[in-house]
Amino acid sequence: MNKEIEEQNEEKLFRLKLLSNRLDEIIIIPGTKYKIGIDPIIGVIPIIGDLLGSIISIYIIYSGSKMGLSSRVVIKMGMNLGLDFAVGLIPIFGDIFDMGWKANKKNIELIEKNINPTSENSTLSNLIIATLTILILVVFLTILGFLT
Repeated sequence: MNKEIEEQNEEKLFRLKLLSNRLDEIIIIPGTKYKIGIDPIIGVIPIIGDLLGSIISIYIIYSGSKMGLSSRVVIKMGMNLGLDFAVGLIPIFGDIFDMGWKANKKNIELIEKNINPTSENSTLSNLIIATLTILILVVFLTILGFLT
């Protein structure tokens, strides 16, 4: 059974790496070796772009949690995303920050280093992910309230 779980986790990790690559490093900036992804591009759309990018990033954290990450690692991943979301809300500077921070890539590295197929997804990890999702939505709705 453990072999089957390990194979499933390898497949999930492969798909998460593809998603992270598309979000953070799919486009090479001409004349450089530097790569950006779709995340900073959609982040240019005020507020909504950062919300969309964060929702996709929460999926990566949730998937990692299902693969047996400890609550401590889920918190680190949430902090990566939280910083990315908060700074990303700042016009222009946030978009530039997003190009360099690459929260999804950092979170994939955390998953790779800390995956534990024998551990089950904890209630605390689910609570952390739910809290992060709610906080991002509250900030989004608050900003929308100020704009209207």
